[in-house]
Amino acid sequence: MKKLLFLALGSLILLSCASTKTTTSVPAPAGNWDCTISSTPYGDVTGVLTVSQIDKTYTAKMVTSDREIVIDKFIYNEESMKMSGEFDFEGTPVYFDATLNMDQIDGGMSAGGANYPFKATRKN
Repeated sequence: MKKLLFLALGSLILLSCASTKTTTSVPAPAGNWDCTISSTPYGDVTGVLTVSQIDKTYTAKMVTSDREIVIDKFIYNEESMKMSGEFDFEGTPVYFDATLNMDQIDGGMSAGGANYPFKATRKN
C-alpha cells in the first residue's frame, strides 16, 4: 500500500512538472544601442546604433556626432544571434560582424585590411 501511495505521489509530481510551461525571453537586436568603434584613425567613435525590425527583416543605422550611416545588407540570425552588414565610408567598404548577448553587442568592423573593435550596450 505504501508503495502504491509513493508511486501515485511520484506520478503526480512528474505530471505537474511536465505540464508546467516555462518561457524564456530570447533577446532581439531591435532598439537603440550606445555604441563605440575603438582605435579607428579618427580615434574612438561613439554614437547610437538603431536596429529596426519589420516582419522578419532588420535594418540598421548608426548616428555619430557628425554623420548618419545606414548599414546596408544588415542581417541578423536569430539562432546564432550573429549580425552582419556593410556600408561605404568615404569610398571605402566597411564590413560589420557582431554577436548579440542579451543587452550587449560585441564584434568588429573591418576596412582596408584593418579591424576595429565594436561594442554596444542597449539604451533604456
